[in-house]
Amino acid sequence: MAAVGALTAFIMQNSSLLPVVLSLSITQLLCFVAFVFGSNYSRRVLVNLFWVEAVCIVTLYFLVNSSLLAILSIVWIVQAAELYGSRSASWLLLGSVSFLTASALYHAGGAATLNVIVNAALSGLFQLLALSATLRTISERQLREETGALNRELIATRELLSQSTAQSERVRIARDLHDILGHHMTALILNLEVAKHNAEGLVREKVEQSLALAKLLLGDLRTTVSELRDDEAIDLQHSINTLVAGIPRLEIDVDFSAAPSIKDVDLAETLLRCTQEAITNVLRHSAAMQCRIAVVGVGDKCILTVSDNGDSKPEIVPGNGLKGMTERVADNGGELSWQQTDSGFSLRVELLMGSA
Repeated sequence: MAAVGALTAFIMQNSSLLPVVLSLSITQLLCFVAFVFGSNYSRRVLVNLFWVEAVCIVTLYFLVNSSLLAILSIVWIVQAAELYGSRSASWLLLGSVSFLTASALYHAGGAATLNVIVNAALSGLFQLLALSATLRTISERQLREETGALNRELIATRELLSQSTAQSERVRIARDLHDILGHHMTALILNLEVAKHNAEGLVREKVEQSLALAKLLLGDLRTTVSELRDDEAIDLQHSINTLVAGIPRLEIDVDFSAAPSIKDVDLAETLLRCTQEAITNVLRHSAAMQCRIAVVGVGDKCILTVSDNGDSKPEIVPGNGLKGMTERVADNGGELSWQQTDSGFSLRVELLMGSA
């Protein structure tokens, strides 16, 4: 890009338009650099940079009679593919070729029309090849990202299922200890009580010692059963961290500093699924660069919020994702709401701690 600008300035060095050409070339170059390295910029800023480049390039078309400027349009089309996708980029390619042809005819003054058309067609072919290569690269990148997202979802679900299985197994063990071993220990204590009344001397002393040990063992057994039945909190934060780890082009902050102790597996799964769908919506429908996930406890409620800094939209039409989340939350006795503001989109899920 810098080389094209330098060569263009060299061509116009004896022209009174040199300052204008230099200004346009530098502006276009700065916009291009900002577009490429502005990973933290919002989509609105990137769109503005893109169209400033377009104005500079078209103006240079008509000010400078040089085929080198076609290189700028090739790079611009690549940016269009990144910004707008295949369909819009194809229309922009046609517009770029049209402006390039019109400027060539303007400089030719109506002469050598066939030569101008051939050159414009060649330029359009190069732009088409660049667009095709870029769209293929974008498609491969999206496929890798989708594969990574599915892998993260599977790992997060597996971890939650593992915690649920461990919790169920503890309850089963506690029930078996109480029903089987506890029953036998109680029967043993009763038999020792009878034996104590019928024994004398040293035998009675040994029976009383055995009875005391049996009662102590039964007490320890009951304590162990109570501890096993006391469900441990589910580490939902770890599952969500696994879910959002490695997501490209999106800075995600997970805040569990005010989260309640979540022991219900269904409640944890509902929160995890809502988080998963919310992140998917941010990636698909928003140009957000930052996202915040927070879980807090307010009274007997557990509240999940997922907010981003994406561009505001005049109206949010619920799709399958929002409808599915609404149904899932409603089935668990909760409420789901969302809000679109100038600062971005915010999703809120409220669930009763004992509702799931």
